[in-house]
Amino acid sequence: MPKPHESEYDLASNSYGLLRIVGGWGNVRGPGLVMFQSMVAGTTCAAVFGLTASVASSMLFGTATLPFIIGSSIGFALGSLRWYIASTKEALLQLSRYPSLLRLHIAANFPWIPEYSRRHVSWFTVERFSSDWVHKSILIASWLSAQPALEEIHSQVEASIVQQCTDSGLEEGNVEAVADEKLVRQGTNRSTHGPGKARDS
Repeated sequence: MPKPHESEYDLASNSYGLLRIVGGWGNVRGPGLVMFQSMVAGTTCAAVFGLTASVASSMLFGTATLPFIIGSSIGFALGSLRWYIASTKEALLQLSRYPSLLRLHIAANFPWIPEYSRRHVSWFTVERFSSDWVHKSILIASWLSAQPALEEIHSQVEASIVQQCTDSGLEEGNVEAVADEKLVRQGTNRSTHGPGKARDS
């Protein structure tokens, strides 16, 4: 069991460090998520492009083997590239919002780079991590591993907003109820004093 004062780099340097880095055991899971989601996005587009090319080729030439291979290869490349671009934008956006959280996951997913665990949170900026593909890849992997925490933050913020709206609605309802009660009282007073004034006249 690691001691409380051990850093992320120390965790990677112990006897189980190789399992953490290569096998994704423990807190290292971002790189595996990158490969898995990239393959899913690429495979989906490969199937669409490949089937479309094969159908068109079979209608025109009566065969579809080579067009399917070419179409699926192009689809896989385009799908993976599109996923990478979209993930980069989202990861940079989350870095600007929650730099402390992303710093934690960057240091945990890449403990063999001690620079990240030594840097202050102010070092983790959008400009720095959008400067080259290495920083982008590291950020995407860490952003994927931070998804559960980001979803929890979103849920808590959403619950807070709902509570504020509910409280505001209750206050508005109370104000309207008081106003209605005043109108009812004024109407009652007018109906009570009206006949008396008529008899006095």
